[in-house]
Amino acid sequence: MLILFELNKTKEVEELIAITKSDSGISGPELAKAHIRLGELLAENIDLEPADTTVVALLRGGIFFAQGIYFKLGCKFEVYDPKQGEFKRPTTKNVILVDSVINTGKTIVNLIDDDVKVASCVINDKAVPLFEEKLYTVRVSTNSFVGSAVKTQKGNKGPDTTMRLFNQL
Repeated sequence: MLILFELNKTKEVEELIAITKSDSGISGPELAKAHIRLGELLAENIDLEPADTTVVALLRGGIFFAQGIYFKLGCKFEVYDPKQGEFKRPTTKNVILVDSVINTGKTIVNLIDDDVKVASCVINDKAVPLFEEKLYTVRVSTNSFVGSAVKTQKGNKGPDTTMRLFNQL
Protein backbone atom coordinates (compact mmCIF):
# COMPACT_ATOMS: atom_id res chain seq x y z
CA MET A 1 0.00 0.00 0.00
CA LEU A 2 1.54 3.29 -1.11
CA ILE A 3 0.53 6.46 0.71
CA LEU A 4 2.29 9.80 0.49
CA PHE A 5 1.25 10.59 4.06
CA GLU A 6 -1.07 9.09 6.70
CA LEU A 7 -1.68 11.18 9.82
CA ASN A 8 -0.05 9.97 13.05
CA LYS A 9 -2.55 8.89 15.69
CA THR A 10 -2.04 11.31 18.58
CA LYS A 11 -4.62 11.57 21.37
CA GLU A 12 -6.22 14.58 19.64
CA VAL A 13 -6.36 12.78 16.30
CA GLU A 14 -7.89 9.67 17.89
CA GLU A 15 -10.60 11.81 19.55
CA LEU A 16 -11.35 13.58 16.25
CA ILE A 17 -11.48 10.27 14.36
CA ALA A 18 -13.97 8.95 16.93
CA ILE A 19 -16.21 11.94 16.16
CA THR A 20 -15.97 11.41 12.40
CA LYS A 21 -16.70 7.69 12.37
CA SER A 22 -20.10 6.81 10.96
CA ASP A 23 -21.16 5.04 14.15
CA SER A 24 -20.40 8.04 16.38
CA GLY A 25 -23.92 9.44 16.17
CA ILE A 26 -22.42 12.93 15.79
CA SER A 27 -23.68 15.27 13.08
CA GLY A 28 -23.74 18.97 12.27
CA PRO A 29 -21.32 21.61 13.54
CA GLU A 30 -19.40 19.28 15.88
CA LEU A 31 -18.67 16.92 13.00
CA ALA A 32 -17.80 19.79 10.64
CA LYS A 33 -15.38 21.25 13.21
CA ALA A 34 -13.70 17.84 13.58
CA HIS A 35 -13.23 17.71 9.79
CA ILE A 36 -11.76 21.22 9.77
CA ARG A 37 -9.33 20.38 12.57
CA LEU A 38 -8.26 17.11 10.93
CA GLY A 39 -7.64 19.07 7.72
CA GLU A 40 -5.44 21.52 9.62
CA LEU A 41 -3.47 18.68 11.24
CA LEU A 42 -3.00 16.88 7.94
CA ALA A 43 -1.88 20.12 6.25
CA GLU A 44 0.95 20.48 8.76
CA ASN A 45 2.54 17.62 6.82
CA ILE A 46 1.95 18.96 3.32
CA ASP A 47 5.08 20.56 1.94
CA LEU A 48 3.88 22.45 -1.13
CA GLU A 49 4.44 26.11 -2.04
CA PRO A 50 1.22 27.90 -0.95
CA ALA A 51 1.45 30.52 -3.70
CA ASP A 52 1.45 27.78 -6.33
CA THR A 53 -1.09 25.40 -4.72
CA THR A 54 -4.87 25.17 -4.94
CA VAL A 55 -7.04 23.11 -2.62
CA VAL A 56 -10.15 21.88 -4.46
CA ALA A 57 -13.02 20.76 -2.25
CA LEU A 58 -15.22 18.08 -3.78
CA LEU A 59 -18.77 19.11 -3.01
CA ARG A 60 -20.34 18.74 -0.67
CA GLY A 61 -18.62 16.27 1.61
CA GLY A 62 -15.08 17.58 1.19
CA ILE A 63 -15.77 21.21 2.00
CA PHE A 64 -14.96 21.32 5.73
CA PHE A 65 -11.92 19.04 5.53
CA ALA A 66 -10.66 21.14 2.57
CA GLN A 67 -11.20 24.33 4.58
CA GLY A 68 -8.92 23.02 7.30
CA ILE A 69 -6.18 22.29 4.77
CA TYR A 70 -6.71 25.70 3.16
CA PHE A 71 -6.64 27.55 6.51
CA LYS A 72 -3.33 25.92 7.45
CA LEU A 73 -1.61 26.16 4.04
CA GLY A 74 -2.83 29.64 3.13
CA CYS A 75 -3.04 28.64 -0.53
CA LYS A 76 -5.80 29.12 -3.12
CA PHE A 77 -9.24 27.51 -2.70
CA GLU A 78 -11.81 26.25 -5.20
CA VAL A 79 -14.77 23.89 -5.18
CA TYR A 80 -15.79 21.23 -7.68
CA ASP A 81 -19.08 19.40 -7.94
CA PRO A 82 -18.55 16.14 -9.86
CA LYS A 83 -22.31 15.96 -10.50
CA GLN A 84 -22.38 19.34 -12.26
CA GLY A 85 -19.81 19.09 -15.03
CA GLU A 86 -16.24 18.57 -16.06
CA PHE A 87 -13.31 19.36 -13.83
CA LYS A 88 -11.38 22.47 -14.82
CA ARG A 89 -7.91 22.08 -13.40
CA PRO A 90 -6.69 25.18 -11.57
CA THR A 91 -3.70 26.92 -13.14
CA THR A 92 -1.46 26.51 -10.10
CA LYS A 93 1.33 23.96 -10.36
CA ASN A 94 0.04 21.95 -7.39
CA VAL A 95 -3.56 20.87 -6.84
CA ILE A 96 -4.97 18.95 -3.89
CA LEU A 97 -8.36 17.33 -4.53
CA VAL A 98 -10.11 16.95 -1.18
CA ASP A 99 -13.00 14.72 -0.17
CA SER A 100 -14.05 13.53 3.26
CA VAL A 101 -14.57 9.89 2.25
CA ILE A 102 -13.13 7.97 -0.68
CA ASN A 103 -14.81 4.61 -1.20
CA THR A 104 -13.84 3.41 -4.69
CA GLY A 105 -11.89 6.44 -5.92
CA LYS A 106 -13.72 6.43 -9.27
CA THR A 107 -14.82 10.06 -8.94
CA ILE A 108 -11.27 11.30 -8.45
CA VAL A 109 -8.84 8.94 -10.19
CA ASN A 110 -9.31 10.38 -13.69
CA LEU A 111 -8.59 13.92 -12.42
CA ILE A 112 -5.05 13.08 -11.34
CA ASP A 113 -1.91 14.21 -13.12
CA ASP A 114 1.74 14.56 -12.02
CA ASP A 115 1.07 17.59 -9.83
CA VAL A 116 -2.38 16.66 -8.50
CA LYS A 117 -2.58 15.09 -5.07
CA VAL A 118 -5.58 13.72 -3.15
CA ALA A 119 -6.52 14.28 0.49
CA SER A 120 -9.21 12.50 2.49
CA CYS A 121 -10.37 11.98 6.06
CA VAL A 122 -10.80 8.29 5.31
CA ILE A 123 -10.14 6.10 2.29
CA ASN A 124 -11.11 2.48 1.71
CA ASP A 125 -8.02 0.28 1.55
CA LYS A 126 -9.02 -1.03 -1.90
CA ALA A 127 -8.89 2.51 -3.35
CA VAL A 128 -5.43 3.36 -2.00
CA PRO A 129 -3.50 1.77 -4.93
CA LEU A 130 -5.32 4.05 -7.41
CA PHE A 131 -3.44 7.05 -6.09
CA GLU A 132 0.00 5.55 -5.62
CA GLU A 133 2.10 8.12 -3.76
CA LYS A 134 -0.29 11.04 -4.32
CA LEU A 135 -2.44 10.49 -1.23
CA TYR A 136 -2.65 12.39 2.04
CA THR A 137 -5.10 10.79 4.45
CA VAL A 138 -6.12 10.76 8.06
CA ARG A 139 -6.80 7.04 7.97
CA VAL A 140 -7.33 3.95 5.83
CA SER A 141 -10.34 1.71 6.51
CA THR A 142 -11.45 -1.73 5.42
CA ASN A 143 -15.10 -0.68 5.85
CA SER A 144 -17.18 0.16 2.82
CA PHE A 145 -20.86 0.91 2.58
CA VAL A 146 -23.30 2.99 0.58
CA GLY A 147 -24.01 6.32 2.27
CA SER A 148 -27.73 6.56 2.93
CA ALA A 149 -30.24 8.57 4.94
CA VAL A 150 -29.94 6.23 7.92
CA LYS A 151 -28.59 6.93 11.39
CA THR A 152 -26.81 3.60 11.93
CA GLN A 153 -24.98 1.17 9.69
CA LYS A 154 -26.94 -1.93 8.73
CA GLY A 155 -25.53 -4.31 6.17
CA ASN A 156 -24.09 -2.40 3.23
CA LYS A 157 -25.87 0.90 4.10
CA GLY A 158 -24.70 3.47 6.59
CA PRO A 159 -25.03 7.14 7.50
CA ASP A 160 -24.05 9.40 4.62
CA THR A 161 -21.14 11.59 5.73
CA THR A 162 -22.31 14.61 3.74
CA MET A 163 -25.77 14.42 5.25
CA ARG A 164 -24.19 14.17 8.70
CA LEU A 165 -21.88 17.13 8.03
CA PHE A 166 -24.83 19.33 7.05
CA ASN A 167 -27.03 18.08 9.92
CA GLN A 168 -29.53 16.42 7.55
CA LEU A 169 -29.89 13.09 9.35
